[in-house]
Amino acid sequence: MQHSHTATGSSRATTGLRRIARLLAMGLVVATLAPGVGLGDARAADGAPVGEEARNPDPWEKMNRKVHAFNVHVDRAIVKPVAVRYARHVPPRVRRGVRNFFNNLREPSTIVNDLLQGKFARAGCDSLRFLINSTAGVLGVFDVAAHLDMPRHREDFGQTLARWGAPPGPYLVLPLLGPSTVRDTAGLVPHHLYTDVTATVEDDALLWTLFAARGVDSRAALLAADELLETQLDPYAFLRESYLQQRIHAIGDGEHGEREDEFLNEILERDQD
Repeated sequence: MQHSHTATGSSRATTGLRRIARLLAMGLVVATLAPGVGLGDARAADGAPVGEEARNPDPWEKMNRKVHAFNVHVDRAIVKPVAVRYARHVPPRVRRGVRNFFNNLREPSTIVNDLLQGKFARAGCDSLRFLINSTAGVLGVFDVAAHLDMPRHREDFGQTLARWGAPPGPYLVLPLLGPSTVRDTAGLVPHHLYTDVTATVEDDALLWTLFAARGVDSRAALLAADELLETQLDPYAFLRESYLQQRIHAIGDGEHGEREDEFLNEILERDQD
């Protein structure tokens, strides 16, 4: 009986948190889209900021640097050591399967954002890709669609908001999650509420296992970029500029600018693996 009351209380708490998150999502999206609220100026067609925001994309730098320092501390103390052991002891083929599995879980979000951006042909291709990999690819562990010349695309709600005319807003470093902008942070909320497949998992142990596995796999994929980052005089500024360039590249579907930044190339290539 006590267990039943505990489960009921947990369910009510989860429901309450999701309602609050929905309200926050609506507020963030409205604030991002609304003109004159100080979250950003107009943007160019490729998602690049113009005007005052282009001159100072990081007005919250003092706060962001503190969050960045916290993230670096957590990474060095916990995340990176685990990722190093994972990369050292888990065979490459297994790691590839894990990455394929989590990439496949992202496909529903990409499909929804394809549709929201009016990319109907791409939505059809991505839907077929998801169907093939989820079945013939054993829940996405094997990227069968890649062997059928069906490339992986990635769209998110931040890109959709940009396509709808929302300015990026100030650069923002999120605890544990890292670089973002106000617009991209607003996009995270509907993603986790409505299109993140792991959000449907009700078993807490399984949910945290998936979350941890995805985080470790993502960090392991970027280990090769650490050396380049550590050689920078100001790693914070380097990360910021690389992230903002990558977002412009993603919003423009790779049609705006050349990928001349080595660190940016590393991130983009790893993201496609």
